[in-house]
Amino acid sequence: MKILNRLKKTFFFIFFVPVLCFSQEKDVTIRIIQDDVAIRLNEFQTIITLKKKSFKFQLLLNEVEGVYVFASIKDSVYRFTETSRIDDFAYLQLLELRESDKFNINKELNISETGWSYWFYKENAEWHSFNWATVGMGDKGRVCTKTIKHLYHTEAEEVVKLKNLTTPLYLFFIAVKDFDAGGKPLTELMRRKVKIEWVDD
Repeated sequence: MKILNRLKKTFFFIFFVPVLCFSQEKDVTIRIIQDDVAIRLNEFQTIITLKKKSFKFQLLLNEVEGVYVFASIKDSVYRFTETSRIDDFAYLQLLELRESDKFNINKELNISETGWSYWFYKENAEWHSFNWATVGMGDKGRVCTKTIKHLYHTEAEEVVKLKNLTTPLYLFFIAVKDFDAGGKPLTELMRRKVKIEWVDD
């Protein structure tokens, strides 16, 4: 009987523990969608072309609460490479832009030269950064969508309509893998940078 129990335990650790570990692995997938055409950001750097009208960010968050997003119509953040040091990384929480667009009701993307947005989803939170409806994918995570109809320039405190854009939009995404006890980011999970060029609708 002892041998049988030992075999059962061995079977469990060999076949089930790896599956549990895999399902709990932290991961983030980002897609940009317009007119039912989805572009997945598989590589560190991506250049895409969109029409000057509404589009969507779709994120699959698995064991990750959210991502930090730097968005600007200037290319200052775009200079970062796949491995270059980001001095702001340890201070991302202090540089978070004040978020008042609960459940993305305004359908706007904050642009700034100094601050980072934090797009997050918490199951028990009173609100989150994405469209109200999200889709659970079991152990693969949760799909969250953020529809964008215009930009909001945080320094100038003004709305920027997509149809009026004459320059590209530059975005830099960072997902944090580990935090310290005080919530300070320690290590990166992933980074992506995107340049969106525009054509008239």
